[in-house]
Amino acid sequence: MMGMKVEKSDTMRCRRAPTRPCDDKCIYKRFLSILGKKHTLDIIRILIYDQPTRFTAIQKQIHGSPKTLTDRLNELRSLGIIKREAFAEIPPRVEYSLTEKGMTLTPVMNALRIWAEQWDNEG
Repeated sequence: MMGMKVEKSDTMRCRRAPTRPCDDKCIYKRFLSILGKKHTLDIIRILIYDQPTRFTAIQKQIHGSPKTLTDRLNELRSLGIIKREAFAEIPPRVEYSLTEKGMTLTPVMNALRIWAEQWDNEG
């Protein structure tokens, strides 16, 4: 795209409707606001490669607070990305895994891993 003039703007334009600003109704912006929260991508990564997984196993890998982890798991459940299964045992056991919808994030996560490996300056 050499030679094309790029106009700078303080307002990001919507990818679906370039003539209007990107606002809270923009699906892309809403999606990024969810995935950009602390630990969300880590939780998805863990569940792609190790499911079902218990709460404590996830917590050990992300080194996060129980409250933050609980909040993220609940958000991902409400979006239909993960599911929670409780077992009527003593002591109680709860496991988390990706739903079919959540599994569709696998290529996205793989692409992020490939990108990170390609541009890792420490490796």
